[in-house]
Amino acid sequence: MVARFVLGGDEYQTPKLREGTDYASAKPEYRMIGAQELGTHLRFWVVAHPTVVLTQRGVNAIISDIRRRTRASMREGRSAEIFFYSAVTDIPKFPSFRITDHLAAYNPADNKTYFGPASKLYGSWVHGPRP
Repeated sequence: MVARFVLGGDEYQTPKLREGTDYASAKPEYRMIGAQELGTHLRFWVVAHPTVVLTQRGVNAIISDIRRRTRASMREGRSAEIFFYSAVTDIPKFPSFRITDHLAAYNPADNKTYFGPASKLYGSWVHGPRP
């Protein structure tokens, strides 16, 4: 998922997010920046500390919490990817995410989290939480 961004030469991703889909979570600690509509599925854009995202327990706790919080807004059979970043910026406009801050991407199709270029685990993956 991240490879197409890198190959495209984009330094920043600036998704169009649905209003009212942002929130902050204290436990597990992360910030939902928002949800992006992508036809048959959604993509959630999340900012969290690398020490949380880069452990299977930590990233799965966030995924489970997002599933719990968004269940009502999910249509039957609709999947949701989750992109994890270490930061969000307002350059060139808010919200923007730098490729070099990309920690991981959760793919619901195979229930795996793939670690991104900002991760010391780049190229590896972990199983997601049980549905």
